[in-house]
Amino acid sequence: MQTIIVKAMLVVRNGNKLLFSRGFDTGKKEAFLRPLGGHMEFGEIGAETVRREMQEEVGCDVLDVKFISAVENLFTYNGKQGHEIILMYEGKLADESLYRKDKFMFMEGKRETEAGWYSKADVAKENIPIFPPFNYF
Repeated sequence: MQTIIVKAMLVVRNGNKLLFSRGFDTGKKEAFLRPLGGHMEFGEIGAETVRREMQEEVGCDVLDVKFISAVENLFTYNGKQGHEIILMYEGKLADESLYRKDKFMFMEGKRETEAGWYSKADVAKENIPIFPPFNYF
């Protein structure tokens, strides 16, 4: 039985740029971007999820967390169908040094992943999709 996954993701602004992690879909042979965040745990509210995920992944707190939207996402990733509900939040990173780095590595589970700051023009130039679909800029 397939299940609907509930996630919370964080939109972080740095001037005209947003913070995204890079991913790769081996089935589609396609790179993509996504905000940082992850699965909600039972009994956890979305704002707590983004704070926990940022602590686990990046090692910093999140300030001024505000709910901005909910997104339903039906997708195929690595050849498998998925269905998720994502609570989208906006906030600020407590570690101000991260705003001065164009890119940095972080741990997503046991996997090292790249994150970086991208403007709307950067995304268009690279012609890279952002998931889940949302009006980020």
